[in-house]
Amino acid sequence: MLTNLKENFIDAYFIDEDRKNIEILEKSEDGKQVIPTIIAFEQPDETGKTSTGNMEKLKEVMSVDELHERTYQKKKDERKLFEEQLMRIAKKEGMVLDESQKPETLFPLIVKTITEDQENEDHLFALKLALFEVEKIRDSDNVDIKTEMRSGTTKAQVLLAALKLISE
Repeated sequence: MLTNLKENFIDAYFIDEDRKNIEILEKSEDGKQVIPTIIAFEQPDETGKTSTGNMEKLKEVMSVDELHERTYQKKKDERKLFEEQLMRIAKKEGMVLDESQKPETLFPLIVKTITEDQENEDHLFALKLALFEVEKIRDSDNVDIKTEMRSGTTKAQVLLAALKLISE
């Protein structure tokens, strides 16, 4: 635990929002393991020393400014990895379309989504929202068909009403 930090230091960064705790990563003596150690961030007293001496050991390999910069960069990198993983999952689950998808691959997906699980409330809500964004539907004065769209309980009912408005 911070015995030979100069030779075994790998990385250090704050691990909490308040920046009161620091995780220090160092290699084991044989270099085969990574040893994490958590220390409290301590301000030096009037003599320039801290109660545990851990901050002095850390300052031998990294300044406080570098510690803050490393923490910022680590959080930024973690967020990027999180966003990439989220997009991979969303694409895999069909929640996000891949930019490379062409109409010939999109239309079967659209037809499948529309024809299956007709009464799924989440799908119905999303379908109605999307249809009311269509200018010809949104700006239509035909209150009866708009009401028919809003009150539709299946995707087919909603689409039939929408197609009536579009074909007017």
